[in-house]
Amino acid sequence: MSIYLYLAIGVLLGACGSYVAEKRGRSQAEGFILGFLFGIIGLIIEAFLPKKNN
Repeated sequence: MSIYLYLAIGVLLGACGSYVAEKRGRSQAEGFILGFLFGIIGLIIEAFLPKKNN
């Protein structure tokens, strides 16, 4: 596969992680990094982290 496909998938999963993090009251950057670097596993981790109280 092309490196561009891997990057596109990473950015897509990072965006999903950012969305999940925002809904749970956490940093969007944290969610993006977890989603981008770890893929589906990062999304699962982000979904199970406790909600942050502001």
